Amino acid sequence: MAVASAWPWRRAWMRPRGSGGHDTDDGGGSLPPTGGDSTTSGTTYTASTTTTTTDSGGEPRPRDLHPFTAPVVGENTEELYVAKELAEDVAKKLEHIKGLVVEFSGDDSTAVQTWLSELDVGWVLHLAGTHESSWSVVTSHGFQFLVETWILALRKIGESILTSLDGWYSQSQSQRQDQDEGARKQPSPSEFAELVQATVLKMLPFVDIAAAAKTTDRPGALAPAEKLQALIDMHDALSMASQHILPLHVESTDGAMEDFLSADLTKLDEAIWATIVEIMNIVMAWAWKWSNDRVSSDIHKVMKSIVSYTKVLWANYGSVNRILDDAVLRGEFVPENENVSHVSNLIVEMVSSTTTNTSFWTSSSFLDERLRFLFLINNFYYLLQELRTIRCLGFIMEPLIYKVDDYIDSYLHESWAPVLKCLQDPFLPCCLTRYPSPLPKFESKFQKTFATQKLWKVPDPEMRRRLRKAVADKVIPAFTQFLEDNHTATPPGFTPRKLEKMLGELFQG
Repeated sequence: MAVASAWPWRRAWMRPRGSGGHDTDDGGGSLPPTGGDSTTSGTTYTASTTTTTTDSGGEPRPRDLHPFTAPVVGENTEELYVAKELAEDVAKKLEHIKGLVVEFSGDDSTAVQTWLSELDVGWVLHLAGTHESSWSVVTSHGFQFLVETWILALRKIGESILTSLDGWYSQSQSQRQDQDEGARKQPSPSEFAELVQATVLKMLPFVDIAAAAKTTDRPGALAPAEKLQALIDMHDALSMASQHILPLHVESTDGAMEDFLSADLTKLDEAIWATIVEIMNIVMAWAWKWSNDRVSSDIHKVMKSIVSYTKVLWANYGSVNRILDDAVLRGEFVPENENVSHVSNLIVEMVSSTTTNTSFWTSSSFLDERLRFLFLINNFYYLLQELRTIRCLGFIMEPLIYKVDDYIDSYLHESWAPVLKCLQDPFLPCCLTRYPSPLPKFESKFQKTFATQKLWKVPDPEMRRRLRKAVADKVIPAFTQFLEDNHTATPPGFTPRKLEKMLGELFQG
């Protein structure tokens, strides 16, 4: 690749960065410097800076100062200092890259190893010849570390491309082709492209490793949601890097680099879809097999996983929707609702399969029906609260709200209706001593129920307050009304206020 031919496309894919890290759209060129009250319009800059001096008559008169001859003080001095440091840092990096290119062009493979080590991905050198099965079991922490360093290395390579091409372009205007024979050889963009290609090719085998990584639900192991997020991040990073890398090979005759990058992006697409299918299969399997310890009302790991999957899918809406578009064309995914996006359809299908079968799953998992309904309240309310953070899913909120309300009613009926039934004695009024007063029976039943459910857990503070209030609203008025209707003196220390205080201690876990 000739040097001159490398520059026309350079500005087409370089985008200057504005303050705060946001892209600035200036048509591909760089923004002009501004200062003071200067304003810009197109390519015309206007500035008006005035001060005063004294003429021979002692009258002050204005004196115009050109904006570029005005003294620089305060923040401008600091900005120039920072700009100078940045320029020096860029120059050092440029010279370092030049050294690596010259070393590599001398057919020295250590240049690639050196660069990979500096990019903190020297470990990719050990991937060659390694079978994917040896990486099939990997910890979550280890996998995430490898993915993060791999992505960061791609970003640094992209930054090096920008720095090198921009620097060489600037130097080419001051250093002509008629350099002295003793001058240091200046590498060309084509030689730099060969170094980039050799380095990236050493990194690409990790795509196969990541795609083949196995997931389990064991503590510390790689979870499906973690793998899905990692694969999507890798795809985005490789896609972005290719926008920097491919222009280096724009005149390549065989198009090898483009083929390599395209093939690995396709592999990542396939791995993302396979992981989505794996997640859906896991969710559907839960519909028929629900494991529970039979004694806990806490949020189940199944529901936490559902929320985790949902958040990953929604956080990567664009990427997942693109994958699902292809799956629809292949007939591998059939959306039920054409009025919403494919991602929304997938989430609804996952949530529906969970919520529709939860009652069936848990019907034989709990020996205590009261605990079962408390479990359902906790888990459905957790799901409801988590999905509320996802916009555009409001159409599945209402059914969840109704389910939570129904489970609360069922819990109250199973737990506290039997307690209140003790006050509804079918025998004659308690004034006939032949029949015992229902109060001792009520007190005994209440104390037993309270002692049990005080140890049951409702993790969400808002739902805990809501349930306590619902129980108090059901028990206290009925107990108070019984006392008034029967003119019965309450047992010592067992008053409506005492009951209300006790109910405020429920569900502490």
